[in-house]
Amino acid sequence: MMPNWVRIAAAVAGLSAAFAADPGEVWEQAVKAKGGRERLHNVHSLAIYMKPADVRLSGPATNWLCVFPDRYFEFVGRGSGTQRAIVVDGSADRAAMDITGVPRNARHLTANEQDRLVLNQLVFLLESAWLKPQPVEVRHNILTVQAGGNSFKLFLNSSSLPERVLSVPSRSQKHSSPYDYRLQRYREFQGVMLPARVVSRGRLEEWIWDVDYEIDSSYNPKLFERMPNLADGPEPWRIR
Repeated sequence: MMPNWVRIAAAVAGLSAAFAADPGEVWEQAVKAKGGRERLHNVHSLAIYMKPADVRLSGPATNWLCVFPDRYFEFVGRGSGTQRAIVVDGSADRAAMDITGVPRNARHLTANEQDRLVLNQLVFLLESAWLKPQPVEVRHNILTVQAGGNSFKLFLNSSSLPERVLSVPSRSQKHSSPYDYRLQRYREFQGVMLPARVVSRGRLEEWIWDVDYEIDSSYNPKLFERMPNLADGPEPWRIR
């Protein structure tokens, strides 16, 4: 006769298999928790204001304007005595920069800037009208998706919102630093759940920001056609 513990273990294993999570269903739950597909797909731009969190004043204040799917402006305030403004236009394969003490220049996008075009959508929206990640696998609360040619692990909390987004380097990228974002203190901004605290971790540093947002702010599209100028301040895109 089969011992009781063997029957119980077999029953538990059977139940686990029967109720194994489907990656597609888990993704749908996450999209719904973020605000729903219709709302997310109607977001065309996102202004992101990041200041060093009081718990750790490590890293400069940073402002981003993300214009989906392939443009963004970034202004990094004084951290180590340096400021930086960058305009990125993915369609034109053009990045232009103004850095304290360095002549302004324009060039082609780097790999990191190409990745940022995907990360801006995945980290903050999960899914957009232009980026539709493919769910691949789910284990416990970790959902693996593919987006923009890369794989990412999304660590989901009990509300199905991502509390961590971690890139999975390919074999050719095994020596590169992964993208690692911790997302905390979710709040609703115009129907979209967004993290009010973001932690960015690298190999040698960790930055903690308190974050505020504007969804679909009015902006001047000509910003992406000209050279950035630090003298214009952190929001040269804003129509006043």
